[in-house]
Amino acid sequence: MVSSRKVARSVVTAERRAKAVQMRTAGLKWDVICRELGYKSAGAACTDVTRALRQAALDEKMAAEEHLRLNLDRLDRLLAAVWPKALAGDIKAVAQAESLVLRVSHLMGLDQLNRNSVGDGDIASLLGTMLFQLQARHAPAIESVDAEVVREIEPPDAEAA
Repeated sequence: MVSSRKVARSVVTAERRAKAVQMRTAGLKWDVICRELGYKSAGAACTDVTRALRQAALDEKMAAEEHLRLNLDRLDRLLAAVWPKALAGDIKAVAQAESLVLRVSHLMGLDQLNRNSVGDGDIASLLGTMLFQLQARHAPAIESVDAEVVREIEPPDAEAA
C-alpha cells in the first residue's frame, strides 16, 4: 500500500514539474526556473523538464497508436460484415468494401508510398513491416514446414532417352 506521504510528494513533484515545463515553454532560463521552483541546480531543472516532455510525447504516441488500432479494428469488423455481400455481387456492398479498404490503406499510410519519393529499399522495408503487422493481426498460428528449395529443374538423364 502506498503511504499518503508518498502520494502527497508525487503530487507536489508533478505540480513542480508542470510549472517548470510552463516556465521553460515561456522562455525562462534554467537558473530562473531552478531558483523559483527550488531545484538543486539548473541541470536538475533541465533534467526534470526533459523527462516530463519525453513522458508526454510517449503518452501521446501511445494514445495515437491505440486510437489507430481501435479504428483499424472497427474498419476490419465493418469490412467483414460487408465482404460476403460484395463477393456475392451486391453493388452497394462492393462500393462499401472498396471505401473501407481505401480508408484502411489511408490510415496505414499506404496511400503515401509513391508520393514521398521514398527509395526502393525503404518501400520494401515498409511493406515488409506492414505485411508482418497484418499477418500478426489476421493470420492463425502457422506451423513451420520443412521443405527443400529447388534452385533449378534437373534435366532427365541422357541415357534414358
